[in-house]
Amino acid sequence: MSTTQASAESALMDIVESCYADPLRFVMACYPWGEPGPLEKHPGPDEWQRDFLTRLGAHVKQRKFSGQAAVLPIRMAASSGHGIGKSVLVAWVVNWIMSTRPHCQGTITANTFTQLETKTWAAIQRWTKLCLTGHWFTVTSNRMYHPAHKESWFCAPQSCREENSEAFAGQHAADSTSFYVFDEDSAVPDNIHEVAEGGLTDGEPMEFRFGN
Repeated sequence: MSTTQASAESALMDIVESCYADPLRFVMACYPWGEPGPLEKHPGPDEWQRDFLTRLGAHVKQRKFSGQAAVLPIRMAASSGHGIGKSVLVAWVVNWIMSTRPHCQGTITANTFTQLETKTWAAIQRWTKLCLTGHWFTVTSNRMYHPAHKESWFCAPQSCREENSEAFAGQHAADSTSFYVFDEDSAVPDNIHEVAEGGLTDGEPMEFRFGN
């Protein structure tokens, strides 16, 4: 890495560190809004997305996680119509958590495998490529992870079929964030939610539910 590259990377790390409790700042700073390319005609998040990100930041500030003592889970939900940017918001939240919380662990699910693969996880793949921190991670069809910490700093898509409930168990990040994202949540079986509760008991846990 050249001196210039090292300097730029250091500056990026400083920016990301300043966004720990400010996901809206992260979204505004880490995507190329208004620049030539797919976001050329977009100045930033829509009003409802800004509101969600602002409230999320307020929850983080309120809990004041020290990195040791567990805090109460952050639980947020959003209900809205089709095509207004829920999957995009999921991608932003995932990028923010993965970038600001080393050794976080997450599970992403949706009501159907098609929704999960073609909408929710596809949005995470697409927006991670646009994100300034995208080069920190490897994103495949079944996992997003930090290459140097593949087993402890990751998130992954999981089917929400009831027989797959054990895939939601055993997720813990005592000194970081364990997080769950449920897309089209109304069709996710109750026992999936029940099993996921076990991953919200230590660290700075978060749960997000999105639906129509």
